[in-house]
Amino acid sequence: MLLLRIGSLFLLVSSALSQKEDPYKVLGISRRASAKEIKSAYKSLAREWHPDKRKDEAASGRFMEIAEAYEVLSDPLRKERYDRFGTFDDVKQFEDNAERARSFYGFGGFGGFGFDESVFEYKYRMSYQQYQFKILEESNTKPYIVYIYSNYCQMCYRFHPQWKRVIADLEPLGYGIATVNGNREQNLMEKMRISHVPALVAIVEGRIIPMRIDSSFSDRSIVAFAQKVIPSYFMTKINSGVMLSRFVDQWKSSNKISVVIFGAAANPRIRYLLAAMKYSQFARFAYVSLSDSSDEVRILRESVDIKCVQCENILIYGDMEHEDAVDRLSISEAKKLTMEAIDEFIERNKVLTLPRLSSQELLDEVCPVSSRSPRHLCVILPVTSHSSEEEHVDAFRRYVKDTKSIWKSKKVNFSYIYVDKQKDWVKPFAEKRKGELKNEGRDLLIFWRTEYKKARFTWLEGAWTGHKETDDLIMNVVEQRKRLDETCTVGNINDEYGLSIFTRCSRAFWRMWEVVWFRVSNEETYMFLSAVGTLFMIMSVGWLFSYFSEKPSDIKKRKPKANDVADLTGDPTIASDWHPDDPNTKKKDGDNSKQISSGKSKWAVAMKPLIHELRAETYFGMIRLLKPGCRSMILLVDEENKDSLINKFSQYVYPLRNNKTFSFGFLIVPKNLDWFRKLLEHTLPTDGKPTPEPDVSQSMYKRLKLINHRHTIGTVLTLCGWKLYFSIYHPKHVELSRRNFIDTDEEPSSDDEASYRSDEFASMGEKKKLHRSSSQRGVNMENVLDGFPNWMDRLLEGSIRRYYIPEWPDNLK
Repeated sequence: MLLLRIGSLFLLVSSALSQKEDPYKVLGISRRASAKEIKSAYKSLAREWHPDKRKDEAASGRFMEIAEAYEVLSDPLRKERYDRFGTFDDVKQFEDNAERARSFYGFGGFGGFGFDESVFEYKYRMSYQQYQFKILEESNTKPYIVYIYSNYCQMCYRFHPQWKRVIADLEPLGYGIATVNGNREQNLMEKMRISHVPALVAIVEGRIIPMRIDSSFSDRSIVAFAQKVIPSYFMTKINSGVMLSRFVDQWKSSNKISVVIFGAAANPRIRYLLAAMKYSQFARFAYVSLSDSSDEVRILRESVDIKCVQCENILIYGDMEHEDAVDRLSISEAKKLTMEAIDEFIERNKVLTLPRLSSQELLDEVCPVSSRSPRHLCVILPVTSHSSEEEHVDAFRRYVKDTKSIWKSKKVNFSYIYVDKQKDWVKPFAEKRKGELKNEGRDLLIFWRTEYKKARFTWLEGAWTGHKETDDLIMNVVEQRKRLDETCTVGNINDEYGLSIFTRCSRAFWRMWEVVWFRVSNEETYMFLSAVGTLFMIMSVGWLFSYFSEKPSDIKKRKPKANDVADLTGDPTIASDWHPDDPNTKKKDGDNSKQISSGKSKWAVAMKPLIHELRAETYFGMIRLLKPGCRSMILLVDEENKDSLINKFSQYVYPLRNNKTFSFGFLIVPKNLDWFRKLLEHTLPTDGKPTPEPDVSQSMYKRLKLINHRHTIGTVLTLCGWKLYFSIYHPKHVELSRRNFIDTDEEPSSDDEASYRSDEFASMGEKKKLHRSSSQRGVNMENVLDGFPNWMDRLLEGSIRRYYIPEWPDNLK
């Protein structure tokens, strides 16, 4: 018999549950509706069917259905269960019964510490799905404080009484409360970056702000932390009449009402901050401290007619210029000013007289979803954002203010919209406009949202003229003498006041810094950073020891990279493993000719940073300021053959590129021919040294006076500016032997001797003729440096003769 009764009761309950209406149909939304759409639809219907606003008997039952439907669809777990199985089974109820059974039989408890866990687990519990799909979104207008605990944590048990007091303090103010069981929600703890229990975090605008818990913390410190995490930009502080006027006058640019709070405390109370965050989409908040004894605050207080300094006063300013506050609330004590009173006061004046549809929240507020009776109609004036349209908007605003009492009882709301900023939203309505545009009036759009995404509408073409005829046209739609024949899908309004990229990046950077600072200040992080710092110090000291223990000759300069060579030459065929000393490097046919014609070779590109022109700007760096034992190799060139000679010179000196005792350069010889002639004269034999025959010496002096710069091209001077000596390499010319100049080991040929000695017996005219003919001879530039490598080997051996430098060119000093 008992089993029969239980079965009958189960069938009755099941049939009652199965007869419940579809929650999606109750809220008037589709099964694909997002959490935001579900919430907006619930708010609209709850305001419409609230028993305090509707006195009929059906209102109470309808309101209960709406609440139950929202309760199911707002819980991700229950919504998923209904979508999959189509049942209203209340998992929470069965879990409560199971918990009572466990308590009755002695199971459960808080890890054996002896208190009931149901307060945490069922009333304030937060699952991963709720956090991801509900709480993160709600945290933009409602902050949450979350307590993470474990069943086997003794400190969690000690913290339980303090947490109860925190709930009692913050929950009545509208602060979100949530708890997480660390044993069951490991994924959620990882998502919130929590690694230990107990832990306290605040969720504000989608970011996680942890609180440091130690042995000295209390419920007061938690409340102070909960107040501190609320961003300060939700509340502006004002301390003068000028700041108040400037703040109130921003209603046009912000499209929001202005709420000014005059409080007795120095800083705004947490309930004011919560209200500012809750209504941030509709209002801007400011705070004036009446405890400030300055004259500016006193004058400000008198200007708004506030006499009680210890009272709490809230003033709301609308969108009518040069007018006083549209509403005010005054309470003698702050404790008596409950959140319910604040919410009720702001709800009465939530929007401007004529708001602009600039966000989805404003659209849901001004044009809510409504059932067939009564209908909520929305009258919209489409305009552009151009300044010339402001006069029409101002006139329409005055009209709405004057007729507000008439249309309020008819459930008609007024607004305007910028067509150029909301093209996608206006497009479905504009496509079904049939008439032509009229110059004498402005169109009015009247629509009724039957569902969250569907609406019926009609156009009143040219209806707004600023006259009383507008009342009759709107009244025809209200009294259904003119039907709403057209239907369309209502899109989402673009948020015209969304955060800029700079603001989003700044806030993201600040959030990242908060997380980093919290981790860096943690004791575990100190240990990690200490180990990393110690390792870095050991490596740094070892590197310094190895650096200073090396010999100076072992420290090499940076070698030119193959990529650098390829970039400079513009030749991508130069491989990354190219090296001029590598005998296995393959040369392409015609490579030399291409390099000579282009003016640069591989060696020239590699040596380009090391070869500089000797002139006045580089004289001190290349000659006078060289250290002892350092020398400069200077190649004598002219403008015509400079590139080809430098290419050849670079090839021969490339092996010495890392030798710190040598530097390299070139000298334009036509500009410095006189100085070079004096150097050559100084190398001639003197009377105090073994000399050849006197007639030979005299003939050398005479020939030096007729020297041409073409004879000197390819000469290499090794200069030592510290001891003022030089060595000279004579170029190898085809026409003339190196005996033409001084300091050669080769014997002159008979032809050379005859040619030079002929100069001694030539007349002045013949000398000029000989000088002119010798300068016109062709010189093979590819051969002038053929003997330079052998000469360079003798230079490094120290077997090349040195000569004194008598003077330097005037253009280099």
